[in-house]
Amino acid sequence: MDMSELRSLYDFDGPVVTVYASTDHARENAARLYDLRWTDILADLERQGVGPATRDALLAERGDSHHREGGTRVVVAVGEGRSAHVPFARWLPGRSDVDVVAVGPLPHLLPLLDWADGRIPHVIALVDRRGVDVLAYTDGPLPAGGVSEDTTRPPWHKTRTGGWAQRRYERRVEEHWKHGAKEDADRIVRAARDIAAEVVILAGDQKELSLVREELPVEVATRVVVVEGSRAQDGSDDHLAGRVMDVLAEQRTRRTASLLAEFEQYRRRATSLVGAASGTVPRSLGSVSAAGVGHPEGSGPADTGGGPRSGGRIALDAADGPRATVAALRLAQVSDLLLAEGIPAGAPAWIGPDLSEVALDPADLPAVAHPIRAGRVDALIRAALGTGAAVHSVPADVPESPTDRVGALLRYTLPTPG
Repeated sequence: MDMSELRSLYDFDGPVVTVYASTDHARENAARLYDLRWTDILADLERQGVGPATRDALLAERGDSHHREGGTRVVVAVGEGRSAHVPFARWLPGRSDVDVVAVGPLPHLLPLLDWADGRIPHVIALVDRRGVDVLAYTDGPLPAGGVSEDTTRPPWHKTRTGGWAQRRYERRVEEHWKHGAKEDADRIVRAARDIAAEVVILAGDQKELSLVREELPVEVATRVVVVEGSRAQDGSDDHLAGRVMDVLAEQRTRRTASLLAEFEQYRRRATSLVGAASGTVPRSLGSVSAAGVGHPEGSGPADTGGGPRSGGRIALDAADGPRATVAALRLAQVSDLLLAEGIPAGAPAWIGPDLSEVALDPADLPAVAHPIRAGRVDALIRAALGTGAAVHSVPADVPESPTDRVGALLRYTLPTPG
């Protein structure tokens, strides 16, 4: 997903309305149910004081319930009266039984970013002794590219011809298989590199799969997962699709686990360094200051640092807890913002005109004359997108989760004199 398009949503002043409305276009009465959803959504917005111009702008962009890429329609409207318009609207694959309607000073982008973060760029390749079908997927339900080609010259199968030519005929067939496998591998590698695929899913004839895998470079071979499937039109498409979804779900789980493991590693290191600096090892590190030293949540910042331990300076690579994380966001230090499930909907934050200006207390924005109160999640996401950080939803019920459901990995540290 193009994050610059989302960052542009912060260029507008005034109230913002964000709607996520789902439809199951396979159902016979999908159109009627989608109409009813929007009737309820518009009634809810009217009760919240959203004017008719904004409601009309949203309705005009609600989309057709039978859209082929249907699932969940995301619409963001900004402004009031004559200035009301919709700068962002798109369909997302998949649906939810619960519609989301948010009104506030900022767009509510977490569900959209959660969906985008869960997209795994991947290649699916089906091979047989004749050739290969390659499909590349990025952030949509339809392939971003693909090729279907018979790459192996005939004959494709060994036959019992008998006689003195039998062995020569078999060798020729095997050479054709090897040549075809190299051509197949070339097409798979090209597709994987084009989209920076995180996983390459292979299925098809076992003998040919073995030959193809031998031709793949290490950078692609290490991302290969083999599943059952066939290039032939034999009715196995549904089974193959199910296995592909399983592989992608496993890949998402591993990616999240790796992210949290890295966060926990840096958090443990922070605890150790802060304890060493103070002469004691704290039982728990409530938060980590933006530039380095941890301090209990709610207390003032401690000395910040710039090396593992040099001249009284400490360099850390993670921020743990809301206070440390917003401080790191203000300094554009965050590379990955971690938001665990269950952040209270009413939790506030304050923002200024610059995208990096965010705080849990308006007093922490002394250069901003009139800080604006916003939802904490929306404010954190604004600062993350505004400073080029990625946003990840992580589980809250694992030991590696950040304190108070908010944390970050840092791209750099700022040393200050110790």
